[in-house]
Amino acid sequence: MGKRKRSHRQTLKQRGAALLVMLSVLVLGVAWFGVSQLAATANFAGAARERNADTLGRAKTALVGYVAQRAARGGENNPGRLPCPEAPGSAGGASEGVAAGNCPLPAIGRFPWRTLGVEKLVDAAAEPLWYAVSPGWALVPPGTATLTINSSSTGQLGVDGESNAAVALIIAPGAAFSVQAAPGCAARVQSRSALPPNVRDYLECENATSPADLQFASRGPAGSFNDQVVRVTPADVMPAIEAAIAHRTEREIVPLLKNVYAGAAWGTSAANPLFPYAAPFSDPAASNYQGASGTHAGLLPFSFSESCSGA
Repeated sequence: MGKRKRSHRQTLKQRGAALLVMLSVLVLGVAWFGVSQLAATANFAGAARERNADTLGRAKTALVGYVAQRAARGGENNPGRLPCPEAPGSAGGASEGVAAGNCPLPAIGRFPWRTLGVEKLVDAAAEPLWYAVSPGWALVPPGTATLTINSSSTGQLGVDGESNAAVALIIAPGAAFSVQAAPGCAARVQSRSALPPNVRDYLECENATSPADLQFASRGPAGSFNDQVVRVTPADVMPAIEAAIAHRTEREIVPLLKNVYAGAAWGTSAANPLFPYAAPFSDPAASNYQGASGTHAGLLPFSFSESCSGA
């Protein structure tokens, strides 16, 4: 009888041990599944950000190329200007991707891919890119400030609290989601069916200010921000602008100077030309462009004055 009891107890112990092993295997399986899901989610998010970075880089390259190409054109009176965002109300129509002719600045809207001559660029969530432009870098409505761009021009867009950080921003909006209320972020359930698109249904927090202000962000509270932002700075665009202007000066201005100041009317010849003094370098918007005696470097003297009689 005693042997039977011991045998029964041993059987129960063996069964209990087997159950514990099975339970351990189950726990390990659940843990492995959870970890693998987290890894898959992290890998997907990383791949999406990498895809967005590539798309944003292509958009930035296209924008810089467009600016250089426009600056090199004869007759372009605003060399270096950036295009405005897509004209409001153009989304979904034949003029989708066409930049507005002028815009109040700062301006934010869809990236003007058609004007730049590239395909419609979308992010990893298949959403079109967005685009913000600084004051002083795009055409403004008639009757407002004059556009002047030179090598000392700065961007006025602030990014993550840094002032004058960019002349333009290109933004991948990511998937629509329910924005949680957070400092600087108003709660909103984003909906993307309405036309024209509302910036607050695509961008979040500082990037979704309507009308646009000068402050933007490349990061924000978790659950309230999924924009991916690339900056366009003066250092990105100015070398291309300066090279285009140098070529244009050689092509358009130098022959005029030679023709005007190397003729019989001045008692000179092509072999011995006489050029005017330069206009003092100052804010181009305030200059009278008149040569000043003894000034050998500065602005081109487009206006006649007695001081530009010789150099």
